[in-house]
Amino acid sequence: MLIVHYAVKTDPGAEAASSVRLERKILDPAEPIPPGAIWIDMVEPTVDEDQKVERYLGAKVPSRSDPDFAQPSESYYAENGVRYLHACVVSEAEGTPDVADVTFLLGPKALVTVRYDPGEAFELFGQRLGKIPTQVLHPDAVAVGLINAIVDRSARALNKVGVELDSIASQVFRAKGDQSARSKIYSATLGALGREDEKISNLRESLVELERLVLFLMSEGRSADAPKPVREATKSALRDLQSLEQDATFKAQKVQFLLDATLGFINLAQNDIIKLFSVLAVIFMPPTMIASIYGMNFKIMPELDWSWGYPAALVLMVLVAVGPYLFFRWKKWL
Repeated sequence: MLIVHYAVKTDPGAEAASSVRLERKILDPAEPIPPGAIWIDMVEPTVDEDQKVERYLGAKVPSRSDPDFAQPSESYYAENGVRYLHACVVSEAEGTPDVADVTFLLGPKALVTVRYDPGEAFELFGQRLGKIPTQVLHPDAVAVGLINAIVDRSARALNKVGVELDSIASQVFRAKGDQSARSKIYSATLGALGREDEKISNLRESLVELERLVLFLMSEGRSADAPKPVREATKSALRDLQSLEQDATFKAQKVQFLLDATLGFINLAQNDIIKLFSVLAVIFMPPTMIASIYGMNFKIMPELDWSWGYPAALVLMVLVAVGPYLFFRWKKWL
């Protein structure tokens, strides 16, 4: 599928840039690319669509539909006046963000993107592109605007991760109920932390890839005819990416902190159980010793001839069992 954004003059006789507006169109298989196309978004392209874009751009389009397709060894390179940029970006910011491969082709007259996964940022930026002043519609400006749209979706996803981590922290540190109820909370917390860590990992991977892409556009991949607002927007995008990377790092550290805290609470609960068994062993050890003594088969054992020998042994076993328990309570070990 080819989604084309192209410039159309509202007044054919006028020369002012204000008389130009952008149109968005999904091309039919037999429909040619209209002149003035500034962004061609290729979604799961076919061989015919590849050839159509190659004729318009005047350069090779790397896509999986090409029988000779091979992943380039370099992520960023220039060839025949076209800059090729490959990055892994988040394809879906809602739920668990998935990471998808996207190829950017920056030519002299148009930006071409090749992707095989849905992306909210692409759809939202495509709707917003028609409102951007046509004076700044340089291919680099479209690429930076698309990167900013991806960054905005990533920022939104990170904010949702922060809200979820706050909720998890509240559940962990304010867990109430008996041991069984708290164990269920801790078990659910471990699963939730694993999901949030996966989100952060995918977002960080996307942000790092985009930062490298922007750095390439600011250095050796910089266009000689790019207007000054485009260069300023590129610098602003780099600052946003770096701040989001710091935010993602902070949230990753928070996930690790909550994971350590949850495991600590689980260890405390296990220690309480072990302590209970230890106390029970200490409580029943003296009565067991007394019962063992009186179970010995000795001929000379004075207590065996006493009328109150058996009740006395029972009372003695109860006393030596209750004594350690009261002592532990007095020491606040229980």
